[in-house]
Amino acid sequence: MNKNNQTPQEKKKLVLDENLDIKELEPLPISGQLEILRYRTLKKNNVLGWWSAVVLLIDHNKKQICYYRWRKRGDEWKRDKKLPIRSHKDWLMFKDAVESFLREID
Repeated sequence: MNKNNQTPQEKKKLVLDENLDIKELEPLPISGQLEILRYRTLKKNNVLGWWSAVVLLIDHNKKQICYYRWRKRGDEWKRDKKLPIRSHKDWLMFKDAVESFLREID
């Protein structure tokens, strides 16, 4: 099969975590239909079974940034939350809302 006719699984390349504090090479638990371009783990706790990351990916030929949170059930990571950011406008709306609360936690 030539390069252009590859399935998403065949096109997958190894993408390493940009968080240099993460030493393990466990693959990111994201659907094979999505192409992962970059990602950075925010927090990971194998003992308690929580993992969160920000991921730059391609979904249906469109780039987006997603915040993911997974929970480990048995030996498998299952998605718990997903927050997609599909545009700069989406990000500004989210950022403005969060920043409006920041002074209340400092």
